[in-house]
Amino acid sequence: MGKSRSATCVIAYLMQKHNVSASQALKQVRDARPMVEPNEGFMKQLELYGEMQAPANVEDTPAYQRWVYQREIELSRACGQAPEAEKIRFEDEHATDPEASFELRCRKCRRPLATSQYLVKHSSNLVANGQAENSSPVSPPSNCTHYFLDPLSWMRPELEQGKLDGRLECPKCRTNVGKYAWQGMQCSCSEWVVPGISLARSRIDEVKKRATTEIRRPPGMTTSPAADANISRQNL
Repeated sequence: MGKSRSATCVIAYLMQKHNVSASQALKQVRDARPMVEPNEGFMKQLELYGEMQAPANVEDTPAYQRWVYQREIELSRACGQAPEAEKIRFEDEHATDPEASFELRCRKCRRPLATSQYLVKHSSNLVANGQAENSSPVSPPSNCTHYFLDPLSWMRPELEQGKLDGRLECPKCRTNVGKYAWQGMQCSCSEWVVPGISLARSRIDEVKKRATTEIRRPPGMTTSPAADANISRQNL
């Protein structure tokens, strides 16, 4: 008794109270009770809790919501089923990054389909590019013929049908631009990605996002001439 579940609660308390990592808190608990042995699942949750900086309200944290989504995918995969429609997390409805380095556009109609922030890295990407897991998204290496992505809202009509796999069409021109498989998909670089939601590199253009530039004004001018004129009229 008091070996796994209750010990996990104590470790989480120590992490939040004293701002220590999961491994440090576990060591403190074992110093007092050597038999403590949280199971692997609990330890992964504690590590995630530490990465989230031990928030008071865990359920509102995007990292936790993504973890719950991944758990749902794992359970659905074990049952040989697609996840329930209401449990699919469409990432662009929860997070957007105006500083994304590039866009992925349909090659035929130029409709933007994704930005670099929604790319899912797999190990070959990381090794080939020398990237760490938490580094900024990068374009896949040349031996990868697909861009793997998080589910995005334009995919909703297809992904919510409950099918295990299928094709993805551009929402504007209806061209086939990719495919998906909830059970996972093997990339051309030999790595498996689960779930496999991908855009074919041959159907997509990678477009660098242009930096926004401001118009230089004369020294001392803080507003546009039109704005100054409006202010003058209001003062009449």
